[in-house]
Amino acid sequence: MMRDGVKVKIYYIPGSHPCEAVFKAAELKNIDYKRVVVLPPAHRIQMTLMFGSRTVPAAKITGGPNGTEKIQTSRKIIRAFESMNPDAPEFYPSDPAQRERVLAAEAWGDGDFQDIGRRLSWAHLARDASGVASFSEGQPVPLPKFMQNLAAAPMSKIQAKLNRADDESVKSDLAKLPELLDQVDQYIADGVIGGEQPNAADLQILASLWLWRSMDDLRPAIDARPSGKACEALFGEPGGRIAGGILPADWFEPVNRSLVPATA
Repeated sequence: MMRDGVKVKIYYIPGSHPCEAVFKAAELKNIDYKRVVVLPPAHRIQMTLMFGSRTVPAAKITGGPNGTEKIQTSRKIIRAFESMNPDAPEFYPSDPAQRERVLAAEAWGDGDFQDIGRRLSWAHLARDASGVASFSEGQPVPLPKFMQNLAAAPMSKIQAKLNRADDESVKSDLAKLPELLDQVDQYIADGVIGGEQPNAADLQILASLWLWRSMDDLRPAIDARPSGKACEALFGEPGGRIAGGILPADWFEPVNRSLVPATA
């Protein structure tokens, strides 16, 4: 059980997949928290001043087992939530062998696999920022709507540049996507993720698919797989929508080929 009097505040960017992983972790652990929206690219300065580093998610925990803490990155925050409420679901299995498998899969999901979601989403939005508003719908954004709309296009272009979402990187990411989805499906087949009780690797990996599923040109390839079904079961619908046809169609050929049965 989590102790009484604990206060948690989570700073996040709407549509961020690591932030969504943290929200789901708090939900699973029955941890009450307050959401605070920070706006890119200014969040880099704000988070550095408040927490020491530019990244989100960032959490301030008051009254927890370690007193007052300021924590950044989804993996560290999820570990903090585990210590605050060690009751089921266990994010890190007690069985040593299974724990090592979960830790390895979690680390894999926190590497380039996670960065791909940033590059793909910002590459789309830098070309057509109309999807930005869908991610902020219903979120406590500290700007009126008309200012959000004015800022969407320049902000998206800046974010694309900062996340190195150039054409060659994005084409390379899309070429690798079928292999990466194969790996997620293998984790499910091996029982590392996709079980009855979500663990830290589920949160880290499937949160990326949650963002990928927001892109119309990618969703069919994901939803056709066990990994897509596992993502939907844990995270539900994406937090926004990025329309198809924004990036060149030929960039998606490797992804679309992966939908064709091998025997066809």
